Amino acid sequence: MKNNILWISILVFSLVSCNDDTDDTCTDAIIETTGLETEYGCTNTKYQMDIFLNNDYVVIKNQETFDEMISGSCLPSIDFSLYDLVVGEKGLTTGNTSINNKLMKNCETGNENLKVTFNQNMTAEAPNLTYHALIPKLNTDQVLAVEIIVN
Repeated sequence: MKNNILWISILVFSLVSCNDDTDDTCTDAIIETTGLETEYGCTNTKYQMDIFLNNDYVVIKNQETFDEMISGSCLPSIDFSLYDLVVGEKGLTTGNTSINNKLMKNCETGNENLKVTFNQNMTAEAPNLTYHALIPKLNTDQVLAVEIIVN
């Protein structure tokens, strides 16, 4: 009888102490991006692609807008059913080694933030560079912000 009481006590204690505690913490997600170099074989787009902006960016959502706004040596037909193209221009005071992109999706709002990092060097050139990222197609209610970091 003591064993039955012990087992029943353990069972009741186990059931009471186990709760359905799901972790509702919200975590922002990194979203993969690509570029015209990778997807369409373009080269050196930071120097070879032009958009007439001044330290600003635009999200291009179709080929017609791309053809109107962009000039340069590589003007591919982009699959705008998959991608939106974020493209901008940034004036810098020193030479550039590379540009890196990191796209984050806010778990609470669904909005996205593209962090564009310009990795600079000590050369005396002062370029105006064109940066871009092919990002997964944005929903109509999503907002994209671009954050520029100069290292």
